[in-house]
Amino acid sequence: MQSLSFDGERVVLAPGMLGAPPAGHVCIRSEWTQVSIGTETAWIREHAAARRPVALGYSHVGIIETIGPDVTGWEVGQRVLSCSAHASRVHARCDELVRVPDGLGADLACIGVIGSIAYHIVQRAAPRMLEATAVIGQGVVGSLVLQVARACGVDPLIAIDADASRLVLARRLGAETIDASREDVVERVRVITGGAGVSLCIEAANTAKVFASAIAMLALRGRLITTSTVYAPVPIRIMEDMIERELTITGAHQPKCPAVANAYHPWTQLGNRLAAMRAMRDGTLTVDALISHRERPADAPALYDRLIAGDRTIVGALIDWR
Repeated sequence: MQSLSFDGERVVLAPGMLGAPPAGHVCIRSEWTQVSIGTETAWIREHAAARRPVALGYSHVGIIETIGPDVTGWEVGQRVLSCSAHASRVHARCDELVRVPDGLGADLACIGVIGSIAYHIVQRAAPRMLEATAVIGQGVVGSLVLQVARACGVDPLIAIDADASRLVLARRLGAETIDASREDVVERVRVITGGAGVSLCIEAANTAKVFASAIAMLALRGRLITTSTVYAPVPIRIMEDMIERELTITGAHQPKCPAVANAYHPWTQLGNRLAAMRAMRDGTLTVDALISHRERPADAPALYDRLIAGDRTIVGALIDWR
């Protein structure tokens, strides 16, 4: 067995041992994993400061190879999505698996966890039909959020990024686009919305630099949904913005999506993952255009070096364990 992890100094591909799966678990032979660029680079930077190791990855597709004790409802040979790390073989809890729908390739299926993050973000945002909406950041998460929000009937829908190449798909999907490297974002939003600003802004840019613009572009009683792995402090004017403009800031963190539906939150983690994969299979979500790199495990450490260095040509990255 091989796995990718950060050893406190760098990302390494290291050998390891994996025994029989414990009770309630299955052993999965890995096919594809997705690199969660924003989250994993944030993990690496946080752990590098203390020289602490950390396992990487949480979006994984593979074939069930062995079934542990007390497992029912699963069979050897089934292709499943799990939140497992980057490794050639993994143990996963059977109650956290989702069967990959027929007709969806394993490479795209491993985007199912990230897809469920987009679903959870939009569920937290609760967009209304014809509501002016902006999505800041058009990486994989931001693009999927844009697509799910579009399905809710928001209008106008505005995609914002500082990299013009990341706006191509958004434009193709019918969104208004703003190149933050060339335009005054807040002023352009005002023009698009007739001076009102957006009622809803979803931040998926993974940087604290966008928060001032995100708040400034909001209309009276506007809502900001923040989603990124950002540890830096962000200045917020309590009186001028939060009170006088009656703004709302809401966090969206997919692990807080419940495992079991309830009266307050009818959506679940597994349900969102299955819905995302079905949407990919049916073409409702466009994902293949978001994958810029497919790498073998031996080449993955160099990929992480580029990500840490800030290489924005890497939009979506998959690791091929076959």
